[in-house]
Amino acid sequence: MSFTASALVLAFVAIALLALGLAGLLRQVSLLTQQLEGGAAAPRQGAGARTTRELVGFRLPGDLATDLVDPAARHTLLAFVSPGCSSCSLTLRALALDPEVADGSVALTLVSAGSCAPALRDAEGAGRLRCLPQGRTAMDRLAVPATPYLALLDASGTLRAALLPEEDTDLGGWLRQADTTLHQAGARPSTREDGPS
Repeated sequence: MSFTASALVLAFVAIALLALGLAGLLRQVSLLTQQLEGGAAAPRQGAGARTTRELVGFRLPGDLATDLVDPAARHTLLAFVSPGCSSCSLTLRALALDPEVADGSVALTLVSAGSCAPALRDAEGAGRLRCLPQGRTAMDRLAVPATPYLALLDASGTLRAALLPEEDTDLGGWLRQADTTLHQAGARPSTREDGPS
């Protein structure tokens, strides 16, 4: 085989390997994009949920529901926060200004990884406000990925929506969209009972 022929074969092999590598990379990017957009979930490795969004539709167990759900409110918004978290403070201040939270039709229950004092100050103005201090166990049971994190519960303690807010998230818009979804879902009960353990 001449030098030119062997160089040509080697070039074709290199191009084929690069094409296979690029195809694999594009497949991984596609899967990650689908997961980030709420599409196909990653393969389940264990029995527990890996994110709170996987728990949407599940009713909270009795002990968690007792601690977190405000039975006097139409809905309960859980805000998972950490002391010293600046984005948690911004989120709580924005939520306290929302008309539905301010008038108490949506109760705001804070689940703090530490002390409740900073979070209660930030959420001042909410009509129905309470806080669960040292709530790391509840965060773990509900697969909370980070703080701040929001979860909307209906009156029965069923998780109806979850959100990891960003700096530019329209929290009021998200609440109203989730509330609209709740009213539509109210006509057809589809609560799964085998919730988080």
